[in-house]
Amino acid sequence: MAGIEKGLFRAEVAGNEKLSSACRLIRFARPEGFPDAKPGHFVAVRVNSSPVPLLRRPYSIMDLTETELVLLVKVVGPGSRLLGEAEVGDWMDIAGPLGGTVFPSPDGEDAVFVGGGTGLAPMIFAARTWKREKDSANTYLIHGAATSEELLGTFCEEDFTKVFRSTMDGSEGFNGDAVSFLQSLLKDGAISASKLYSCGPAGMVKSLELKVSTRFDSHYTSLEAVMACGVGACRGCTVPSREEEGRKLMAVCSDGTVFDASQIAWEDWE
Repeated sequence: MAGIEKGLFRAEVAGNEKLSSACRLIRFARPEGFPDAKPGHFVAVRVNSSPVPLLRRPYSIMDLTETELVLLVKVVGPGSRLLGEAEVGDWMDIAGPLGGTVFPSPDGEDAVFVGGGTGLAPMIFAARTWKREKDSANTYLIHGAATSEELLGTFCEEDFTKVFRSTMDGSEGFNGDAVSFLQSLLKDGAISASKLYSCGPAGMVKSLELKVSTRFDSHYTSLEAVMACGVGACRGCTVPSREEEGRKLMAVCSDGTVFDASQIAWEDWE
C-alpha cells in the first residue's frame, strides 16, 4: 500500500446503532495512532479473544474522522453477530487500514455511486471524504436492496446531492435492480455524470460494467470477496484481471479492493 501505514490497534466501541433487523452502525473511538484512510480502504476486526471465530472479519470503512471509526455491519454469521452485539465500552483488535488501492477523486466532475446492500459503506466514505476536501462534484447515489428494510432508512441522505433507491420486491423506490434503475435514470436524463463508482455483489458490478459503463468516462469498483488473511499472503480472494501479457490473478485484499472495472475479466470470474 503505497504512501500509507497500517497496523494493529485496540479500539473501544463507542456506539452501536440499529439500522434494521440485520444491520448495525458500529462506532469505534479512533485508536491513537490510527492512520488516515482513503475511500476503498478496509479494516479486519477480531471480534473476540477466543479461537472461534478464527479469522478476522473484513469491513469497508464507512467513515473515519478525528474521533471515530465507523463500520456498517450486516449480521450474516457468528462473527458478524458478535460484532453486531458489541456494547459500548467493549474493546476489539482492529488491523488496518488495509487495501492497496483507493477510489480516485472525481476532481469536481459529477459522479454516480451505485451501492448494493452494505456495498453502501465505501460509497458513503467516498462522498463524505470528498465533501470534506471541498470537491465541488455533484454526487448521486443509487442504493439497491432486496426490501425496503434493507435500504436502512435515510441516515445517509445528506451525504449526497441526491439519493435514489430501488428494491427487488418493489416495497420502496424503483421496482427492480439498481442497474436497471440507473439505465432508466440515464435514459430519462434524470442523471448526467462522467464518473461511475460502485460496490456490491459481483453480479451487480458486472452488469453495471456490461450495460452502462460506456455512458461514463470511468468506472471504479470496490470488489467484495471472501477474505482470509486480508494482506495478500494466502491468495484466497483473487480475481482475474486483463493484462497486456494475458490474464493475471489479483488479490482483492491487497491489489484492490478498488479496480478499474474494465480491467476485470468478468467472464472468467465465478
